[in-house]
Amino acid sequence: MTAGEKKIILITGTRKGLGREIAEYYALAGHTVIGCSRGPGSIDLPGYTHFMADVADEKSARKLFSYIRKEHARLDILINNAGVNHTLAPVVLVSFQAAEDTMRTNFLGSFLMSREAVKLMMKNSFGRIINFGSMAVRHEEKGEAIYTASKAAIISMTKILAKEVYQYGITCNVVSPAAIKTDLMDNINETALRSVLKRNAFPSVGTTTELIGVLDWLISTESDKITGQNIYLGGA
Repeated sequence: MTAGEKKIILITGTRKGLGREIAEYYALAGHTVIGCSRGPGSIDLPGYTHFMADVADEKSARKLFSYIRKEHARLDILINNAGVNHTLAPVVLVSFQAAEDTMRTNFLGSFLMSREAVKLMMKNSFGRIINFGSMAVRHEEKGEAIYTASKAAIISMTKILAKEVYQYGITCNVVSPAAIKTDLMDNINETALRSVLKRNAFPSVGTTTELIGVLDWLISTESDKITGQNIYLGGA
């Protein structure tokens, strides 16, 4: 994989929010981008293809990766962005269904996408897997136990996966953003959010531009030996 070469990039959760912005950025940069979400996509750019798929459904995942294998014969980058938070409440008020849905999408979705990506990346002896964590893991805020647990599980899985696949030229890292303005953030009390952000070295809401800067670096050849890391944006 040489610098400047067009890459085949799979990004989950591209219907809206961060996923959509990241997908648009890489498509406009000339890469081949495959996006997916449970609902229809609306990105209309050259080089972008959208799939309706549940990241935590094994049948959907295999169908998606079968397409990538057939059409492109390789996958260079996986960005696991898809995430939900149906459990913004004290543990005693969280339903089992809400907890299950959150763990299923956030953790099991990242696991399933990563597992299938590794199978394809191994054949080309190159790959970058980037999972999304959260500053919630560092701050352990009340009312976010299940969401935080799902992100902590992603971090642990990624660190271990990195050790399992580095010999195949695949790196696995986590990026844990500070709060970035999305529909998920709309559900959080503004006063509580500001209070949590004050614990960061940079006590402000993050931006998609900052996040993409880190993604670019992790994707680049300069990061060949960066693996098993969790990068907190904002200095959480």
